[in-house]
Amino acid sequence: MKIAYAGFDLMYGAMEALCRENELLRLFTCEVDGVYETNERAVALAERLGVPYTTARITRADIDLLVGEGCELLVSAGYYYLIPVDDRLKMVNIHPSLLPYGRGAWPMPLAILDRLAESGVTVHKTEKSFDSGDILLQERFALAEDETLMSFMERVNALLPQMMHRLTSELDALWEDARPQGEGEYQKEPDPEEYVLTAADTAEHADRVLRAFYGFPCYYADGEKKVELLCRRAYAGDRKEGEFPLSDGYIR
Repeated sequence: MKIAYAGFDLMYGAMEALCRENELLRLFTCEVDGVYETNERAVALAERLGVPYTTARITRADIDLLVGEGCELLVSAGYYYLIPVDDRLKMVNIHPSLLPYGRGAWPMPLAILDRLAESGVTVHKTEKSFDSGDILLQERFALAEDETLMSFMERVNALLPQMMHRLTSELDALWEDARPQGEGEYQKEPDPEEYVLTAADTAEHADRVLRAFYGFPCYYADGEKKVELLCRRAYAGDRKEGEFPLSDGYIR
């Protein structure tokens, strides 16, 4: 199958799996900060396959080009922008929650902050509004008591290869049988106070916040002083000057 992919490294497992069984025509990625979000792996795979890529936002002209090249499916995963919907090309989005719960950009940390017992991955049709299209595939997993954002995404990426195989091998049937999501609401991004810790916070609260934003910045505030907490696994030689190791990360 001829496909196009829109995304970065967050759900790289999907892109890698799709490229094993299908012909990638084009990669649409995003301008990322290179610290908390990267596209190095996605770009490297496109280059290895000799496939053109761009960080420019997808336009209708891009859709016209894909249709002209015989593209049969556009898969997005974590792509920042709305994609112009066009009936000539099947388009799906991969979302790391059990839609319709968890619409929006922050379903993973919010699942941990909200103490959910389970979450999952949804593949749905792309529509004119984010995360609202009919569901083609959905897989769920239990959340551990000590779940982190990193372990959450490891679970997501572990499910993606078999989901992508089903998506492309059974696309017509899945498309025909897709079920409407029903009522849902968009979760707003966490308020800053939800990921700024202070001396008044309990250890349980601090632990949950750090796990929820594992890989993204959160902060410790002491009066007017604010310290950035980098909740990442520390590898040998991975620290910079002024950073101090923790048991599974470090603080700057």
